[in-house]
Amino acid sequence: MGSPRLAAGVTLIVLVYLGLGLTDVFTRAPWCDEAWFASPAYNLAYRGFMGTTVLDPVSSTWKSVQLRGIDRHTYWVMPLNLLFNAAGFRVFGFGIFPMRLLSLLWGLLALWAWGAIMWKLTGQELLVLGGLGLIVVDYHFLMQASDGRMDVMAVALGWSGVAAYLTLRERSFPLAVAASQSLAAMSFFTHPNGAMLVLILLCTTWYFDGKRIRIGTVVAAAIPYLLMAGGWALYIARSPADFAAQFLGNAGGRGPTITTPLAALQLEIVNRYFIPFGLAAWSSLAGRLNVIPLAIFLAGVAVCVMAREIRQHPGYRLLLIWTAIVVFFLTELEGLKTPFYLIYITPLYCLLLAVAVGWCWRRRPRWRVVLTASMFLFVALQAARTPISDSRNPRRSTYDPAVAYLRAHCNRNTFIMGGAGLIFGLGPDWRILDDVRLGFNSGKRAEIVVVDPHWADNIEMMETLHPPIYIFVRHLLDTGYQEVYNQGGYRILVRQPRG
Repeated sequence: MGSPRLAAGVTLIVLVYLGLGLTDVFTRAPWCDEAWFASPAYNLAYRGFMGTTVLDPVSSTWKSVQLRGIDRHTYWVMPLNLLFNAAGFRVFGFGIFPMRLLSLLWGLLALWAWGAIMWKLTGQELLVLGGLGLIVVDYHFLMQASDGRMDVMAVALGWSGVAAYLTLRERSFPLAVAASQSLAAMSFFTHPNGAMLVLILLCTTWYFDGKRIRIGTVVAAAIPYLLMAGGWALYIARSPADFAAQFLGNAGGRGPTITTPLAALQLEIVNRYFIPFGLAAWSSLAGRLNVIPLAIFLAGVAVCVMAREIRQHPGYRLLLIWTAIVVFFLTELEGLKTPFYLIYITPLYCLLLAVAVGWCWRRRPRWRVVLTASMFLFVALQAARTPISDSRNPRRSTYDPAVAYLRAHCNRNTFIMGGAGLIFGLGPDWRILDDVRLGFNSGKRAEIVVVDPHWADNIEMMETLHPPIYIFVRHLLDTGYQEVYNQGGYRILVRQPRG
């Protein structure tokens, strides 16, 4: 992989990725997931315990997860991302930008992994560049690669495991197994969806070297999982009851899965594809243009499935197997159906699309004009979606003015209930509690309530999901607080003294 053409192409791809990714990093307002995972990392880095102090242990989140003990121990997510963020905060200081920039670096690692994989599977420079080029303009990949969530880290580690295996297997099979399984284990202990990457690595190992697998190979592969599980078990042992409440609560109630396969398939199509790609009822006419990249994705997959020459190619066939694993896992084993998890599948669609275009270009010369026009449209729509979304600059126009108002009228001792993302603007030492139920469970009453768009949506959802809580929250906001700020979707309300 050393030709000048390849080096120039990779450089351009990295520059495009950094340009679009940094635009996301600096323009999007912080949100609750980022703060929920930043809080325990900050506390570990600077206070010596891994509690999520922006959440109330006797209240709940949008999913009604039992948060027992979460202010002391964070058990509802896998631990590895929290540890990496804690190290990042310790070195670079606390903030949304260090957190998101670390995600951006994980995205770079994922790009390296996919490039190495495509090179090992195909040996074609243009195919490597084409696949990576499609990935770096993918809106859903960029969204997660510039976000403080852990998904991009899980993706980067998992695919790096596959890349390490393919790179090392001919030099040393034991080393390939040890290195790849260590990275896959890290992916799994970053997010449970890392199980997809573990399955893909196992499939890849069997695909190429099934005859070389012995009992010793299985033992060596299991060691990193056992070591990481042992380390996590030591932390869980501090409060097993809190772990059971938090982790099992977060794992449960995530929607239809394989026990109701048709319902799971229906929600997968609607929530994971139709809505994120512009087919929601509320999508604008311009937003509906995003269905075009989805249609082109599906056309690329269809070509790869139907073309016998592609199916019979060992490398392309493996790409199809990987895609089938992820599609099945997301459809029938993952019930939340969130678009956040598109980062696990759209890069594979990009690689298959590159394969399909390359095959059609060679085998169907009469289609070249249509192929050129289609890919130009695809890249234009994908690349434009990120800057168009970022041009609204929600941080500067909505979040920053609300934070400025709070700084001018409050201090660190003011008890504020609002979205946890406020900790990035005010500071992790401010008294901020993300309890959209406004103390329904705890009896706590905040001096200030900040209702951002995310909170507003959750309050409206309560009317259907939890009517008694909705009535309590609406009555409290209407009678116990006075609105003093309303701008850009942010409302700030001050508690009224009792008469």
